[in-house]
Amino acid sequence: MRMLRGAHRLGHGTVVFKPHPTAPARFTRTLEEEAERLGVDLTVLDTPVLAEVLYQRTRPALVVGCFSTALLTAAALYGLPVARVGTGMLLERLTPFENSNRIPVTVVDALLPDLDDQAAVREGRPGMDVAALGELVRAVGFAMQPKILPGLRNETERYLAGSLDARTLRYFKRKRLTSLALPGGMPSQLAFIPRNATVRRMARRARGLRRVVRR
Repeated sequence: MRMLRGAHRLGHGTVVFKPHPTAPARFTRTLEEEAERLGVDLTVLDTPVLAEVLYQRTRPALVVGCFSTALLTAAALYGLPVARVGTGMLLERLTPFENSNRIPVTVVDALLPDLDDQAAVREGRPGMDVAALGELVRAVGFAMQPKILPGLRNETERYLAGSLDARTLRYFKRKRLTSLALPGGMPSQLAFIPRNATVRRMARRARGLRRVVRR
C-alpha cells in the first residue's frame, strides 16, 4: 500500500505491479481497491516475467521495491530512477540477526532514496557512497557471523567507534552489540539489568500501575 500511495504522491498515474510468487492473492485485491480509490491505473502482472525484460521494454519512470536485487539492477544496468520502501521496518523486525536477508536489506536501505522522501527520489539522490557502504556491510557481516569472520573484529570496532550514529544504528541491535562487547552496546555495568529478576518484576508492577491509572 505504501508503495502505491508513494508513487501516486510523486505524480505517477499508471503503475505496473509485479507481485512476489508467494504473495497472497488478498494482497493484490487490496492493492487493486486502493488503486481504484486513488484513481491510479494499476496493472498486475500475474504471468512469470523477468524484471529485466520489463526494464528494457517499458523503461518505467520509477522502480520501487523493498530489497530486491532487481532494484539495483534497474539503477546500475538500466539507468532507471529507483526508490526503496519498507526497509526500515524490515531491518527492525528481521530475525534472527544473522538472517541472510539482512545484507541485501542493508545495501538497499543505505544506497537508495526512501520513497517518502519525494525530493530525494525526484533528484535521484544517492545514500551512502560505495566506500562507506563497504565498511558498513563488513561491520554488519561481522555482527551477524563473528565466529566465521573473526578477522573483521578490529575493523568493526573502529567502524562502530567512529561511525555509529542515529542513521547507522538502524543496521545493528544494541543487544547484539552488547553480546559481542562491541562499541554501541549497553555499558558493561548495566548489562545485568535485562537478566535481573527484581528489575523485571518492578517493571511489570510499574506497567500494571500505569494501566490502573489510565482506567
